[in-house]
Amino acid sequence: MTEAQEYYLFEVSWEVCNKVGGIYTVIASKLPEATKLFGERYFVLGPDLKTNPDFEETDEECWNRVREGVAIKEIPCRFGRWKVPGRPKAILVGFGKKYDKEQLLFRIWEDYGVDSIAGGWDYVEPVMFSYAASEVIETLYNFVVRPRGMRAVAQFHEWMTGAGLLGLKKRAPEIGTVFTTHATTLGRTLASYGMDIYTAMDHISPQREASAHNISAKCSMETASAREADCFTTVSEITASEAKNFLGRTPDLITPNGLDIENIPDLAADRTAALKSREKLLAAATRFLGRDFPANARIMLISGRGEFHNKGVDLFLSALGRLNREMGPDQTVIAFIFVLGDYTDLIPSLKSDAAKPDPGNPPIASHRLRYEASDPILQACERLGLKNFPQNRVQVIFVPAYLNGHDGLINMTYYEALAGCDLGVFPSYYEPWGYTPLESVAYAVPTVTTDQAGFGLWAQKWVGDCNGIILVKRLGQPEAAITDHLHAIFRDFLTLPEADVQCMRANARAAASRANWKDFFGNYEKAFNQALATSLSREEKLTVEDLRAEMKHIFAGTVSVSPHFRTFTAVANLPPNISRLRELAHNLWWAWNPRARELFSALDPKLWEGMGNNPVRMLETVSSERLLEASENASYMNLFGQIFQQFDKYMDDKTPSPQIGPPDGLKWSSPVAYFSTEYGLHDCLPIYSGGLGTLSGDHLKTPTDLNIPLVGVGLLYKNGFFKQVIDKNGAQTAEYPENDFSRMPLEIVQDDRGDAVQISLELPGRTLFANIWEVHVGRVSLYLLDTDVTRNTPQDRKITERLYCSEPRTRIEQEILLGMGGVRLLKRLGIRPRVYHINEGHSAFLLFERIGTLMTEDGLSFDEASELVRGSTVFTTHTPVEAGNERFSKELIEHYFANFVKWTGISWSQFWELGVKESGEGKPFFMTILALKMAYKSNAVSRLHGQVSRRMWRDVWKGFDETDIPITHVTNGAHVLSYIAPRMKSVLDTFLGMDWDRHITDSERWARVQDIPDTVLWRTRYELRQKLIDFLRDDLSRNWMKYGYSKTWQEELFAKINPAALMIGFARRFAPYKRADMILSDLDRLDRILNHPSRPVHIVFAGKAHPDDGMGKDLIKKVISVCKDKRFRGKIFFVEGYDIRIARHLVQGVDVWLNNPRRPLEASGTSGEKVVANGVLNLSISDGWWVEGYDGTNGWTIGPVVKGYAEESANADEEDSQSLYALLENSVIPLYYDREMSGLPEKWLAMIKRSMQTLIPRFNTDRMLIDYYRDLYLPTARREHELYADGYRMARELADWKRKLPMRFSSLRLLEVRIDGIRGDTILVDRPLDVSVRIDPGKLEPAEVLVELIIGQRDGNGFAEPPECVSLRPDGKDADGTLTFFVSYTVRKNGAYAYGIRVLPYHPHLAAKQETGLVYWG
Repeated sequence: MTEAQEYYLFEVSWEVCNKVGGIYTVIASKLPEATKLFGERYFVLGPDLKTNPDFEETDEECWNRVREGVAIKEIPCRFGRWKVPGRPKAILVGFGKKYDKEQLLFRIWEDYGVDSIAGGWDYVEPVMFSYAASEVIETLYNFVVRPRGMRAVAQFHEWMTGAGLLGLKKRAPEIGTVFTTHATTLGRTLASYGMDIYTAMDHISPQREASAHNISAKCSMETASAREADCFTTVSEITASEAKNFLGRTPDLITPNGLDIENIPDLAADRTAALKSREKLLAAATRFLGRDFPANARIMLISGRGEFHNKGVDLFLSALGRLNREMGPDQTVIAFIFVLGDYTDLIPSLKSDAAKPDPGNPPIASHRLRYEASDPILQACERLGLKNFPQNRVQVIFVPAYLNGHDGLINMTYYEALAGCDLGVFPSYYEPWGYTPLESVAYAVPTVTTDQAGFGLWAQKWVGDCNGIILVKRLGQPEAAITDHLHAIFRDFLTLPEADVQCMRANARAAASRANWKDFFGNYEKAFNQALATSLSREEKLTVEDLRAEMKHIFAGTVSVSPHFRTFTAVANLPPNISRLRELAHNLWWAWNPRARELFSALDPKLWEGMGNNPVRMLETVSSERLLEASENASYMNLFGQIFQQFDKYMDDKTPSPQIGPPDGLKWSSPVAYFSTEYGLHDCLPIYSGGLGTLSGDHLKTPTDLNIPLVGVGLLYKNGFFKQVIDKNGAQTAEYPENDFSRMPLEIVQDDRGDAVQISLELPGRTLFANIWEVHVGRVSLYLLDTDVTRNTPQDRKITERLYCSEPRTRIEQEILLGMGGVRLLKRLGIRPRVYHINEGHSAFLLFERIGTLMTEDGLSFDEASELVRGSTVFTTHTPVEAGNERFSKELIEHYFANFVKWTGISWSQFWELGVKESGEGKPFFMTILALKMAYKSNAVSRLHGQVSRRMWRDVWKGFDETDIPITHVTNGAHVLSYIAPRMKSVLDTFLGMDWDRHITDSERWARVQDIPDTVLWRTRYELRQKLIDFLRDDLSRNWMKYGYSKTWQEELFAKINPAALMIGFARRFAPYKRADMILSDLDRLDRILNHPSRPVHIVFAGKAHPDDGMGKDLIKKVISVCKDKRFRGKIFFVEGYDIRIARHLVQGVDVWLNNPRRPLEASGTSGEKVVANGVLNLSISDGWWVEGYDGTNGWTIGPVVKGYAEESANADEEDSQSLYALLENSVIPLYYDREMSGLPEKWLAMIKRSMQTLIPRFNTDRMLIDYYRDLYLPTARREHELYADGYRMARELADWKRKLPMRFSSLRLLEVRIDGIRGDTILVDRPLDVSVRIDPGKLEPAEVLVELIIGQRDGNGFAEPPECVSLRPDGKDADGTLTFFVSYTVRKNGAYAYGIRVLPYHPHLAAKQETGLVYWG
């Protein structure tokens, strides 16, 4: 015999977590015994009906691998626990969309001869469920059982799960199968039609009767399941004879149903609970019928499946009808019928306490029945005179709802209601076992059953005479005799004194104790062991050969007198079952999924701390013993499975997010190509310097989340930007450690031979080669170019050595490589972008490469190619000052692009026109201007930055007002998941819902932050601040000696760090305009603020200055000097080596984020956006994103609150510093320390919630990318499609028109502008302003002339708001060709206005009116 602990048990039923009938009770009641024997090796599987109240979904690690497996099979499942005693593992199996019905039924017919042709949906649905369940079991077996070298048994209940048994036997024959029938389909059906199947058994033709009653498919499935099972069982002797005759196989074992009697209170010994239930039943009857009932009323019940005849409800009511006519006036019977029915809702009198039942028409049913007129119970009551009138001695109460404690009348569970009854009556005609009578006796209720019930026969055989169980003889008896017997039982029971009834209760309970699962479960064990033995005898052992191809490298036999070495990289040999760790380590998806990082940290937590959060480095450093240990650790493997299931699901899902709508031509094969010179994806990939890089990194993470087709292009730097080191004097020095690409999350792109794929570029006098590296960022790929290849000269190998190299030649070569080389990279890899996004001007040379390619490959002219390139280009500018925009000298441009100008055939003046701001000798070539002129769509990165950019670049479009400049804005956002602390994410998961990160732009979802208890939010903030303090202490411990601190000084610093103090953070690039020292402008005042005896404050600084920025480095030195000041020792800190890792600590741990640049020099300032989700408040100058974000209640603004561009005052620094101090003294610090009786700063917490609610849904990269997608990417993709259509017809036409336009437009003459309606310089509101313009079009056609009225209210700086642009309509043509244009405009508001008339050339295919640069004003 096989011991239970040596195998797993899977149990399948339609009634797992789904109460329909008795099988639910069978399985649920034996669970304690099953779980006791099998423990966590026991799984139950049921249908996922989406309404499974007894199911609790869990995130246990045991499900991880299984989830992955069933997801691969496309079977939707929910994994968790069944909320009943024993709490077994439960899997709810979805099945509706898994199978093609016809194919599945044909497969079962072909394999096992199951005739499903007559099966309706009530047949097909269980077949699909159980077949899907068998695939889930197969997955469980392969992932959980087989790896442990163990065996398994699967038990299937009833025909509804038979397809699962058949499917499992086909696919996994090594699993033993048990089929249990609780009642044959044919037997139940024939009994419901009144046939006495037990006396007629030998004369019944199963196939003929099944066909006659339209149950052929069900019977065929049941027969095949019984035939094919390794062990066939049923619940009683009477059903065994039924199975033998109807299914053709005698059951191997009888497995009678029992109860978990230990979990049922002995209500015979202690009547307290029973009497309480009785009182509730009487009260329910009083409420139902509107009158009181005597305390000695006898309460009877009948319950079960809604089968009027089979369950003996007809006999029960007939006997009650006779009893009602015969009872004396001092006797009362209340008969509850707890039989599930088809109902709609409660009857009106139960919906309100004020409503009363109609005494002239008392109710029978507690709920309105859907088919009331044909309901057999109501019809029988009407026929038998059981109408619930006051004169009736028997009152019938029919409750068709499931008794779960909330039915509306009884409001108790079924078992609570059962306990309050005096007599349970179950005169079933067809009862293979009879769970309801067994439960009745278990609850110490005297019970009536029959000799046609399996339980009745069991009691007769094993219990004998027992007045607690009253056996009605039904077998072979006419109904009249049975009714007489039942009536006699009722009549006698009513005469019994309480003592006799109590004796019956005790005997009933004693009988039930013999039907205990402790005794009965052994029968199932025998069945399982038989199934195991049978399956073992047929199992075929399968072996899989592991064939490994030997890798050989053969080199040509050349010789060299110089040393020559070939290289290779040795990588860790991961155990096979965790080999995918390397795949995950090389996908930065883990960077914003903290649980994924646990896979690496769990390998060796201590080692992980020194790996810089770098999984690739971790895998190549951790010992092989640790790897092997992890691969054999069930807990680790569960986590592994869960993460990879999530990862695989994420990677496999190519469905665009509903937020972005249809892709409209953008596909992964023709994506957006995003070019940026730096990417701040994670601190383990140091190819970034600051805000532009982290923004670019976030720009890649978000389209992978939203499924926007996008590919990134950049450079791979050997040394990155620089590593900041502070010497003992507080001076910044730059170190350039080399990056080891083999230990970074990137891979070199190779061809099918394993050779590196390279691109080449022609530079003056030489060819430059570059390798291509790929970084996986979720679904998005970032490709990086690296010139450190042996084919290059030593100088060229250094081109990609450092980010933002200050040497001009190297800088321009980097940007040629990024732009032009990046286009060649995409072409080499077969990627054909629909849209090219130039992020800042560094990559703008890509425009020339694309133009050259179109001219070479498609035979287009320079102008025609330029139209195509312009129509598929998007440009984003990030810099609010002209000096910060990339530009190159005339000499450098001529050196590197002389061949391009010569080859394209354009003049140097045409070339310079593309990039110079103003004419003149020696003027630099601006990359920003090149991009602006050659982009279809251009944008700034905040609303205010848009105004600044339009003002700054208005000379690029001479003749146009700055409000006309075609630069829109998309305000930057932050990738919240990259910066939110895991602890805060957990809080948001709880109160916003687990999927909040997929609805991050949903303002209504963010309103739920108001539901976060203050205690939870404050505790979370305290924990995050404490983590920052721990980080500061670690940093001080590492660096105190460097600064010349004594050990005593270090301890003094530690002692002064107050975990309850307000923590202010300032971390960013130390450029002078960012004014890092503004808070240090009055040290005495700052001393009073920070060292306040009852309101202490800390300030934490971090940041780098560019190595060539002397003023920025002086600011760092000044801050560090203040840190050493005795007054501020332990109060102000500077953390050196600023990078993304340090930034995460600060944005998560400080309480206030300080941002005080000079207006309007902060284009966006995304660091302030990153802190919000962590519950950090912003204290900022009104600049960048904060202009749009601040609403007066969600943070503080330093200095004036501005909504648009305004010139700074001469004393702005002084005024802003005074404002900052005042805010700290009067608002920020008092609010933080304003504690309520609870000890919590409730107003502070309210502002945090307000900040999160108002800022996060707006200032995130989901919203940002959606804006880019809808407003820039999609329009540009459509434009690209139009220009490329019909052999570039539109591009060719437009280029030709533009080429001829200057001469033709110069022939136009503006003859007259006439304005009517203005008297002097005033006009009345709501009066028309008539504008008439006469024009000689010269060589232009009338349709090519556009005349516009530009009008709007003005302020001191120009237009107060963007002016209206009103087109004048043609209003006649004179004989000499003179055109007249007219419009009547109504002024609606009073105030000062400015207006003008302009004439522009028009073409229907122009991207923008400003595109030609031609305009006349009149």
